[in-house]
Amino acid sequence: MRSLFWKGMLAFLAVILVAVGTVSLLTSRITETEFRRYAIMHGGMGQHWATVLASYYAAHGSWEGVQNALPPGRGRGAGGMMGMAGFHFQVADAEGRVVGDTDAPPDGTVSQSDLAAAIPIEVEGQVVGYLLTTSSSWKNTPLDAGQAQFLSRVRSALWTAALAATAVALVIGGLLFRSIVAPLRHLTAASRAIAAGDLSVRAPVQGGDEVAQLADAFNQMAESLARAEQARRNQTADVAHELRTPLTVIQGTLEAMLDGVYPADRDNLQAALAQTRTLSRLVEDLRLLALADAGRLSLHTAPLDLDSFLRETVEAHQTQAQERDVSLALEIPAPLPPVEADRDRLAQVLGNLLNNALRYVPSGGHVTIRARGTEEEVAVSVSDDGPGIPPADLPHLFERFWRGDRARRQATGGSGLGLTIARSLVEAHGGRLWVESAAGKGAVFTFTLPVGQRAD
Repeated sequence: MRSLFWKGMLAFLAVILVAVGTVSLLTSRITETEFRRYAIMHGGMGQHWATVLASYYAAHGSWEGVQNALPPGRGRGAGGMMGMAGFHFQVADAEGRVVGDTDAPPDGTVSQSDLAAAIPIEVEGQVVGYLLTTSSSWKNTPLDAGQAQFLSRVRSALWTAALAATAVALVIGGLLFRSIVAPLRHLTAASRAIAAGDLSVRAPVQGGDEVAQLADAFNQMAESLARAEQARRNQTADVAHELRTPLTVIQGTLEAMLDGVYPADRDNLQAALAQTRTLSRLVEDLRLLALADAGRLSLHTAPLDLDSFLRETVEAHQTQAQERDVSLALEIPAPLPPVEADRDRLAQVLGNLLNNALRYVPSGGHVTIRARGTEEEVAVSVSDDGPGIPPADLPHLFERFWRGDRARRQATGGSGLGLTIARSLVEAHGGRLWVESAAGKGAVFTFTLPVGQRAD
């Protein structure tokens, strides 16, 4: 199978041959025709005709009777003057009216453009008429040896120029196609390397044309694949780590009880049960994220009164806040517009944000829920005056299994999936979730819900 380079070169050659051949052929024929016309009209024969006709006008004082004095043409009988039989020509007076015709009775007028190409007939310095001939006469006019040799040299020069133009065009076309095909070959090699599993390969990007844009898009795709592969590996390692901790505790507790090291009493069974619940919660979080990634996270939405919902949520977390000596408040400046939402899922989102705030705010701190509505959306924020989030941690806050405190274990913290799940649930409602924070200045988590729209 021919490569793209040779296919392009063959197509380019065909276009060159058609274009150059057509131009050369038309130029050759037009040159020959115009040369013959010039030979007749401005050579000895044409000037001789003009001189004879000028003598006729000088002798008669007008063009009257010139038709009968013209040589026989294709449509007239034999006889005539000037030895011009076989040629079709016309004689026009100074105003362009036809007064003589070798093929037909004189009639009509001649256009100004035809008069401009005709031989003027002058008598005593004044133009008294014009001599015109037709293209058929030019083509049939025999050329002398010198004229024929001139036309032959012109034809040779035209075809030599055509061959030279074809050669130059092929060289330029080859360089052009090579500049196009070479990046495509690099792109093909890079794609094969990626297909073989090497996600570090990138295609070179040269220039700013469509091929360069394709290579840049390919590199972006390869970068996305590399990030996705790295995320997959990290997630697999994180899942294994998170599952291993409760499984190890459960296994160790059960083995100790079987070996008689621990008594099989209520306290040890409750410890094992707590780890089982942690394991179950982690598996459920992973399932929820898998559904969100696949776009199959179903919501049971219904009209929701956010005012009462937020009050109930704050009331449910007051006990936890009091145990930590944290002030928990709700601020709703104006009644909120109605929304369509899944109450349980929204409670999961708000509960996660409140638990994080209450966990990090020191004793005596404050956590405030604020809500405001517009014509398009409702925004709910959870703010605290805790230690805040370092700027370096903000871009990773919603990543799976990421924890700002690397030393924190599952027993004292979450699985590292809470914020990821919260964002997925908010986005499933058609809203957004983001955070604003600075180290030492607290944090503000805000999510929005569309007004009057039912989530898919």
